[in-house]
Amino acid sequence: MLLRAAQRGDRRARDELVARHLGLVKCLAARYRDLGLPFEDLAQEGTVGLLEAIDGYEPERGSAFAAYAFWHIRRAITRALTNEARLVRLPRQVVERRRAALRAWSELAGANGHAPTNGEIAAATGLSVAAVDELQRLPASVLSFDEPRRGSGLTIADVLADGSARDPETEALAHERGRLLAQAIGRLSSREQLIVAAHFGLDGSPRSLQDVANELHLSPQRVREIEQEALSELAVALRRPKTGTEQVGSAAA
Repeated sequence: MLLRAAQRGDRRARDELVARHLGLVKCLAARYRDLGLPFEDLAQEGTVGLLEAIDGYEPERGSAFAAYAFWHIRRAITRALTNEARLVRLPRQVVERRRAALRAWSELAGANGHAPTNGEIAAATGLSVAAVDELQRLPASVLSFDEPRRGSGLTIADVLADGSARDPETEALAHERGRLLAQAIGRLSSREQLIVAAHFGLDGSPRSLQDVANELHLSPQRVREIEQEALSELAVALRRPKTGTEQVGSAAA
C-alpha cells in the first residue's frame, strides 16, 4: 500500500502521495486568500499539514485518508495565518470568521451587483452585525519593523527616522559650543568660575545671587559685579563672527 510505504520512509511513495493530493492543498489555500499571507505561503503550509497527515494516518480507524488530510491541511493553514500573518496574533476562530465574512461579501456582491451591507453579511454567515463590524475594523495586514525592503538589504527599522534623535549637525554644534564655553570659563579666576557656575547651574541646579553671596560671605551687589565682569570676559572669549558659537555667550548670560 502506497500510504504504508510512505510511513515506512519510502521517499518516492511519499512524493507520489503529496502529488496526488496537491490539488486539495491548493483548493484549501485558495479559500484563505487575502487574509495576510501570499497564496504560495498558504500552499506551502498546507503541504506541511499534508505531510503531518501522512505520518499520523491510521487506516484501522475507518476514516478515508482524504478526509483526514483535509483536516490537517486546513489546520496547518489557519495555524500559519494565526501565527505569521500579523504582529498581533489573531485567534484561529477569528481567522475563520473573517474568511467566512470575506467569502460572503464576494458572493453577495456578485449576486446583487452592489457592495453588501454588514447586515446582509451577518445574515449570510450567521454572525452578529456587531461581529461583522469588528471583523471589518481589523487591518488587512501589518508591516513588521523586521520586514526587508526590496533590493536594499535593509529592514524598515533600518530606514525609519527616529523622531527622538537630535539632528547630527545640531548635536555637533551643541558639542562645540559646550567645549568652547568650558574652555572660556577655565580662563576665569576661581571666584568668577564659582559664581558663574553656581548662578547658571553649570554644576547642578541654578542658585540665586543671594545664595551665592551667602556662601562666599560677600554682599549680593559685590557678587553681581564679579559676575558681570566674568560675563564680559566670556563674551570676548566666545565671540566668533558668522558662526553659531557666538550664541554661547548670550546663552550663558
